[in-house]
Amino acid sequence: MGAGFRWVKFIYAWCKAFSTQILGAIKASVMGGGTTYFVEGNTGLDTNNGLTREAPLLTIAHALDLCVAGNDDTIIVLDHYQETFPITVSKAKVHIIGVNVGQPMVWLTAALDTAIFEIEADNVEIAGFEFGAGATHAAIEFTDLVTERGYGRIHDCAFGWMQAGQDGIRVPATADAAETIIEKCFFGNNLTRDGIRIEHNMTRGIIQNNIFRSVTGVGINVLGQMALGILKGNKFKLPANNAGGAITLSAAADVAGEIYIVDNDANFGNTTMVAIPWVVTGGSTIGCTWDNNRRDGAVVSPA
Repeated sequence: MGAGFRWVKFIYAWCKAFSTQILGAIKASVMGGGTTYFVEGNTGLDTNNGLTREAPLLTIAHALDLCVAGNDDTIIVLDHYQETFPITVSKAKVHIIGVNVGQPMVWLTAALDTAIFEIEADNVEIAGFEFGAGATHAAIEFTDLVTERGYGRIHDCAFGWMQAGQDGIRVPATADAAETIIEKCFFGNNLTRDGIRIEHNMTRGIIQNNIFRSVTGVGINVLGQMALGILKGNKFKLPANNAGGAITLSAAADVAGEIYIVDNDANFGNTTMVAIPWVVTGGSTIGCTWDNNRRDGAVVSPA
């Protein structure tokens, strides 16, 4: 079975499983005990109370205004149309879940050069969206207002699949996203730079079970630090025979160290990959643990 066919089969299985996963995520979120608001970007009204599907709000931004920080509130987005981006998420412990009836995800597309979500609160969950960001932005960006312990979770989303953006998820040079989990997301070839770009701090973060398909730059690019973090079970189909195209760690990330990188797979389509897909730019790997990471099915150490 060719590598290209395996990728098609893998992505098909991921899409097929999405509906079950996202419904489970909604159930888990609603069971948190907070208020649930519904948003429908075509027929909703921000004068509604948003508490039922029959009386939804028009915008995610207004739903966020109604949420209470720390209350474990949930926003269920049935469809989108009337948003102004970026949407600032400043309420802690809020869940924003896309559920588009008849489609696997709700599309959120920036008309201007902006992010879609700017996260500046702890314990934020985002799931169920297909994103398109501005030319110099990531779809989801963290700000310097997130505390040292972010505890966020981003899952079951697509970045750069059918829409564009510079990066999928970015932790800028002044920002923190400590203890954030990014899992079961898809990062595609319409991103012009990186899938996940960590310019500052994602200490104790977990990036696991994601698909990176022909991302232009680096799948997971750790330019800052991710001490005690985990990179596990991610799949990379690279657009070219590029060293470090799957995972690149800076010297700073390696010194901070103790990142556990395990069970990741990378290939270059149906062509044998010669370059090593994981690289530490400082030339040392003593600060991290690399375990069972495979290139074309064979375990290979980082360069």
